Amino acid sequence: MLTRISKNRKDNLWSLALLLPTLIPLVVFWIYPMIKTFHISFTDWNYISPDYNFVELENYKNLITDSFFAKVLKNTLVFTFFTVVPPILLGLYVATLLNKIKAFRNFFVATAFSSWITPTVVVSMVWVSIFDNDSGIINMIMKEIGLEPVKWLGGQTTAMIVVIIVTIWQYVGLAILLLTSALAKLDPEVEKANELDGGRGLRKLMKITLPAISPILVFLFIFFTLNSLKAYDQIYILTQGGPSGATSTILYYFYVLAFEFYETGPASALAMIFLVICLLISALNFAVSKIMFKK
Repeated sequence: MLTRISKNRKDNLWSLALLLPTLIPLVVFWIYPMIKTFHISFTDWNYISPDYNFVELENYKNLITDSFFAKVLKNTLVFTFFTVVPPILLGLYVATLLNKIKAFRNFFVATAFSSWITPTVVVSMVWVSIFDNDSGIINMIMKEIGLEPVKWLGGQTTAMIVVIIVTIWQYVGLAILLLTSALAKLDPEVEKANELDGGRGLRKLMKITLPAISPILVFLFIFFTLNSLKAYDQIYILTQGGPSGATSTILYYFYVLAFEFYETGPASALAMIFLVICLLISALNFAVSKIMFKK
């Protein structure tokens, strides 16, 4: 008995020793920076000076009572909602259509997936030219059909719509790839049995399709949510957070505070608030997805 316990301890120590090299990057690049950021969030450090003072909860109080932070938080939530649900619904619709064909299916999926693997900066620059006020193809078409051109990237509402459209276009490629693969793996015998019982259309979707692909749907919900919460590239390229903060999100606001205004203390406080928001939304998203797609 003692010999077995001793052997188990040695095995555990050996396993821990093998894990240590993989834990070092985790500690150095994730845990330590998080602890350091939490520490800085209670200071007035300006990123340049080696000296700083502790201000306790002042940074957090200023953020919570700041009207612009409230606007940024609202922008973030609106942007996240409209860039998570639509690409999944579009991806499911396209995947359902592709699942009915065999010829050129892989070509269509690969073409759609190219939107996801293309760097966000490149994608955003292409869309800037599309929505340009003077030479953009959208406004050119509107002029041809007798409509007044729209300042897409200069309007309070239209700027956010453009950023959302660009993000949906990029996300839907990944959704199509994963959902097409998931639908292709459905058991045809189960589908035939369901059809014999009268299960078609919406009933088939709710009883057979959605429960079978629920793991992929849950993954896409959580993955897109986290991706949208930390969106930055497309906002910087398309609108720079404007006009008048209409497209500023939490992460973009963090960048402005930390690297344009050098208010590292408030920026660190914002980062910690952002972390808590991400954890809460992810937990809520996971719980709701599990309930909705529970088998």
